[in-house]
Amino acid sequence: MATVTGITKAKADEVLGMSVVSGSINGAGHLILTRGNGSTIDAGDFSAIMSGLVAGQVDAAVNAAVPNQVAGKVVNRGNFSGSLTFTDAPGGSFNNANLVNALITLTATGNITIDTANLPAGAKPNTQFAVRITQDATGGRTLTLAGFKKSQGVLTLTTAANAIDVVVFWFDGTNWFAGFMGVDLK
Repeated sequence: MATVTGITKAKADEVLGMSVVSGSINGAGHLILTRGNGSTIDAGDFSAIMSGLVAGQVDAAVNAAVPNQVAGKVVNRGNFSGSLTFTDAPGGSFNNANLVNALITLTATGNITIDTANLPAGAKPNTQFAVRITQDATGGRTLTLAGFKKSQGVLTLTTAANAIDVVVFWFDGTNWFAGFMGVDLK
């Protein structure tokens, strides 16, 4: 036969004193639990545990909402004239992921055409890229933009020899826009 003894008030107070009543994160990122009796327990590096859990959720949300790249690739097309293509192009091909924030540099040795029909299909809204155009030593090279909306309907390069202009392109989900980021940079 078993004997049962009751819990004394002192024992109940001792157990309650050991119960956790609050917690906080200290400056080192550790979870500090406070007992009813005022003593504390360092439960370890809570911020590392949470950041690992949250990082996966944040990464997934960002990847769903933001284009695949933030820092785009840089492609030097060298001496160039004619129609600028974006796929199977010397110096690197572009797709919807790596066109985001890309910089294409070239030296105009003849007139240049950029046509929205040559851009990768299915661009994400807010895709943007830039083209840095340097006039060769002759200068006088022009830029024709087909299918782009332009400020006041025009966009004219600086035609002086060795002049540098930077043209930015942006897609709003329906239309491509073109504008100067810098004109006659020195």
